[in-house]
Amino acid sequence: MSNSTIISSGSPLKRIMHAVNAIEKGEYHSELLHDLAKDSGELGQLARTLDALASTVSLRDTQLKLFKRVIPIGVSLSAEKDFNRLLESLVVEAQSFTNADAGTLYLLEKDALKFVILRNKSLNLQMGGTSGNPISLEPVRLHHEDGSENRSNIVTYAALMKHRINIADAYEAEGFDFSGTKAFDAQTGYRSKSFLTIPLENTDDEVVGVLQLINAKDRRDGSTIPFSDDVTLEALILLATAALDGYIREAALRQEIANLKIVIDQSRRDSQVAEITDTQFFKDLQNKARDMRSKTEK
Repeated sequence: MSNSTIISSGSPLKRIMHAVNAIEKGEYHSELLHDLAKDSGELGQLARTLDALASTVSLRDTQLKLFKRVIPIGVSLSAEKDFNRLLESLVVEAQSFTNADAGTLYLLEKDALKFVILRNKSLNLQMGGTSGNPISLEPVRLHHEDGSENRSNIVTYAALMKHRINIADAYEAEGFDFSGTKAFDAQTGYRSKSFLTIPLENTDDEVVGVLQLINAKDRRDGSTIPFSDDVTLEALILLATAALDGYIREAALRQEIANLKIVIDQSRRDSQVAEITDTQFFKDLQNKARDMRSKTEK
């Protein structure tokens, strides 16, 4: 017999007490008192009051998470000057928020998503970032050779459509090619199940990368569960993407300045050469050199 069956078959008062305990533990969901809240009597009014209270508590807890955890992380990411550490922190913090066993970060380069961070707790696997272990996996192209969009791969689909994808079990999902995932599982003995794939968009609504989290773990028993929507995760993604976009823009600006400096230096050298070659002294040297060559040749 399931817990929901036991709860629904209990007395209204017991169900009210169970709901109160669930609110205290942060485990409340509206289904606990859904049918009881329809009652027009005092118990129904109490159930509706508790449900509203639970929403207020949930909102307060979310705000506390934002102030105590998400915002400080966002500030630290924005201040991070090491690009590899910034990328790694983005994945690590997202894994922590969702209790994900694995995480992969891709950055968009031309028409492909390049692997830059790969982490897996169960396999003790760390690649990219500050790990010192290079990622040998080939980038995933957004378009096929004929120019058509590559929508069969979940990360390219997320990037092309700018759409977040939440899959409970990759082995049962339809519409995507998970052959690479299954090959990885067969080779390592791993079981990739739940996936949360998030396109990372900058302030110009352009995709700069894709974050993929794999195998959310139940914090109570460690079992693999589907990913759930989380407002604090959404805030983290927005702050992390802003930090990433800021770094990319700053790096691009530095490169433009470096290129401009090269052009200026070349122009200065050309100008200096022109100044020298236009002098009468240089022309006299050229004439003397020609005279010497002509006498040598005779």
